[in-house]
Amino acid sequence: MQKTTLGTIATIIFVVILAGLFTYFYVSLNRMDKKMVALQTVIAEDSAKITSIVNFFNANVNAQTTNK
Repeated sequence: MQKTTLGTIATIIFVVILAGLFTYFYVSLNRMDKKMVALQTVIAEDSAKITSIVNFFNANVNAQTTNK
């Protein structure tokens, strides 16, 4: 009687710990995913700003070379 009770309790504890680990990894990956999405958004915005600045300088350089 005691062996089966001990085995059942050990199995339940193992399953609870395993479920806790899976939950922890799920939450961690979800947090990282949100950070990655925010980072991608900032990178896209900064890239668009840099592209517009480079286009502005290129337009001015092209305008100066065609006027000479």
